[in-house]
Formats: sequence, C-alpha cells, structure tokens
Amino acid sequence: MEFGKVSPEQLDDVDWALAPLDPLSVSYLAGLRRADSSAAEFYIGAPAWGHKEWLGKIYPPQTKAADFLYHYSRQFNSIEFNTTHYRIPSREQTLKWLNQVPPRFRFCAKVFKEISHTRTGLTDVALLEQWWNFLATLEGHRGPSFMQLPPNFDYSMKSLLFRFLQSWPREFELALEFRHPSWFEQRHILPALVEYLQSREIGLVITDVAGRRDVSHSSVSAPFTLIRFIGNEMHRSDRTRAHAWSQRLLEWERAGLQRVYFIVHQPDDILLPEMARDVIRVFNTDRGVSVLKPLSDIDSGSDTTEPMLSFDL
Repeated sequence: MEFGKVSPEQLDDVDWALAPLDPLSVSYLAGLRRADSSAAEFYIGAPAWGHKEWLGKIYPPQTKAADFLYHYSRQFNSIEFNTTHYRIPSREQTLKWLNQVPPRFRFCAKVFKEISHTRTGLTDVALLEQWWNFLATLEGHRGPSFMQLPPNFDYSMKSLLFRFLQSWPREFELALEFRHPSWFEQRHILPALVEYLQSREIGLVITDVAGRRDVSHSSVSAPFTLIRFIGNEMHRSDRTRAHAWSQRLLEWERAGLQRVYFIVHQPDDILLPEMARDVIRVFNTDRGVSVLKPLSDIDSGSDTTEPMLSFDL
C-alpha cells in the first residue's frame, strides 16, 4: 500500500496519537441503543486471502490455493474484499466463495472502481444495478461495502457524491473513504457531511497510516465503524497503536457502537498474521472476553494463548 507510506527512517518522527473525539460522533453514539446489553460485534480481517507466504503460519503447509479461503475464514471472520474493486464477480463465482466460509463470516466488498473512480460511474444506473445484484447475492455474509474515493475527488464534487448517496439502497450498508484533504477539518470529517451521513447511517472509513494522519479521523456516522490499520513491518508503533485503538473502540463500544470492522494491513502482507495476532490479543485482554479466537499457529500447533506482549506506551 503506497498511500500515506513513509520511509522506515521517518516512522519514529510520526505523531501516532489518535484524533480527538468528534463531538458530533459522541452525541450520535449516545443515541444508539442496542436491543440488549450485549457487547459490540468485532470482525477482524485482512485485505486478501491468497498469500502462499502464510503456508505453515495460518494455512496448513500443503494447502492448495483453491482452499485458501476455507482456511482463512476459520482464522478471521471478515475480509476487505479488494477483488471486487477490479471486477464485479459473477453470481456463480460468488456462491462458490460463500460455500467455503462459516455463517458468521463477512465480506466487506470494495466498490468497483468503474463506479468509484469515474464521474459517469456514480450515475450509471445499469452499472449500479449490477453492483447491487452482487451485494444481494452475498446475503448473510454481507458486511458494509466501502467506497474508496480517488485522491482528486475533492469537496467541490460534493453534489455528485450526494446524488449518488441518495440513490444508494438503504438495505446495503456503505462506508466512504475520503482521501482529499478538503473533506477533513482538524482530523474530523466536515460537520455538515457527518450529520447527513448519520441521518442515512452511512459509515466512514478510518485509515490509520503513517503519512496521512488526517485520514485517521474520529468521526462516526453509522452503528458500525470500519478501520483500515496500516502496519509498518512490525515497527514498535504497530503494537502501541493496536493498544490505542483497543482503548478507543472500548470507549465507543460503551457509548453504543454496535459493530467494528478492523482490517489489518502490512507491507506486502507477509507479516500480517503476526500483526493480527497482536491485535486480537490486545482486544481480547482489554475486554476480558474473546472478540475473536487467537490465530492458530500451524507450525507449532500452538493456540497462541501465551501471555500478552508488554507495550511501551
């Protein structure tokens, strides 16, 4: 992932502090009411499942590529589904994927780039219908879609965005990822936009990345949040940030947040299983309950339930 990337030498100079709480989000969360006193649901995942480097880590050593998703979905319970950014899968292919995953698994499909990255795509009725038909096929495995807007999509294009959002079916959850700085104000999303999105329960993607601290904002506009957590080859900041997010999410959970989608990234994702283990340990320990079973270590047969790592905060 190149967006927001900095050199290893710059990492120690980054201000990793999370953004101050957005007052609009605080009041919104206070108004959310769960049906019961249950805790928020946590969905933790990666941006892909097709890494042969995970053989012997979280996939059995001789696993065939065709079986990667089956094993991935027994370790994680969601995925940032980037495949759909490049093509809209057929119904036949989608059903094959669904047959490999357990009931609680969720696909967070990235909106097709011909919709999100072209002016005509946002108003192309036939193309949008094709996308919505795909989402309908996911049924109970459907997490929120997320639409990553291109870096040049600035605030001057707000009318085009609002027309698109008015056409978006309410039965399909959506989260927006803004990249142009004009959508941000002191690491919050612009208030008028937040209020509109809250009225529609359209979410906001939070991307925690070294070189663009503005996109690591604190605005919440739906009963869920979708966080893209970008690591740096297990730099010590990866672990301290995991703990900071655990505390922030615990605060939002207590305020009324219903669901968390937390997607872990690492450069090339080779070290992603190691980072995901740390994240899951921290979340489980801070809550005193398991939000997700620790990742299994295929090589050692360990269930990775050793004491949590200490953190330099």
